[in-house]
Amino acid sequence: MGEADDDTEPPLTVELLADLQAGLLDDDSAARVRQRVRDDPEAEQLLRALNRVRCDVATLGAGPAPDVPPELTTRISAALGSAEAGPPAAHSARPRIRSGRVVAGVAGVCAVLAAVGVGTAALITAPGPAPSTPVTAEHITVSTPPMVIPLSQNEILGLLSQSPDYGPLGDPARRASCLTGLGYPASTQVLGARRVEINARPGVVLVVPGDTPHSLEVYAVALNCNAADTGLLANTQIPRP
Repeated sequence: MGEADDDTEPPLTVELLADLQAGLLDDDSAARVRQRVRDDPEAEQLLRALNRVRCDVATLGAGPAPDVPPELTTRISAALGSAEAGPPAAHSARPRIRSGRVVAGVAGVCAVLAAVGVGTAALITAPGPAPSTPVTAEHITVSTPPMVIPLSQNEILGLLSQSPDYGPLGDPARRASCLTGLGYPASTQVLGARRVEINARPGVVLVVPGDTPHSLEVYAVALNCNAADTGLLANTQIPRP
C-alpha cells in the first residue's frame, strides 16, 4: 500500500484495533488493518497489549466487578489527556502511535471494561515493582528463546495437502471463536493445521488465506484459543504457491 493510500485510511487508534480484535470490522477493512499492523511495530505492540488485557479480563470476568477508585479514573484521564495534548507534526503522512499513547490507550480500554462490569481487580490491585536485586551470572546467561513458528516454509506448505490436526480446536465453534480473536470472520477457511510446541508451550499452527492472493498467514495459538484470548504464541507470513 502506498503513502497516498495510507492517507485515506483511518489512523491505527486503540479503538480501531479493539474493533479488529472484537471482529467488528468487515472483511476488507480487517484485512487492510492487519496489513498495516504488520508494517507498524508500535501498533503490533498495542494489539498484543490489548490481547493481554482481554485475557486478564476474561479470567476475572467470573467474579463481581469492583468499583473503580476515583484516583484510578483521574490517573487514566490525565494520561489520555497528555497523550493527546501534543499537536501532530505538519509533515507527518500518518499519525504514529507513540509509546505513551500505547500505555494510555490500554489504560483507557481497561477503564471501559471495568465500567461495564467485567471484573478488573487485577488491573487495580496489581502489585508495585519488586525491589531491585543484584544481577547474578544466572540472570545474565539464561534467556528465553524467541517465539517463532517451529516449521519451515516447506513444512507449512505441506500442511495444505494434509488432514488438519486441530487438537482441541477441532470443535468448529471453538475454532470460529479463535478466528474471531485473531481478527478474522468466524467463517474463514483454515487451509492447514498442526499441533506444535514452542518453548515447551503446546499450541496449534493455523494456516489461513493471506490478505493478498499470493500470501498465507500462519499463526501459532494456544490450545484454548478463543475470542477473548487467542494465546498467540507466534505468527508469520509466507508466499502462497
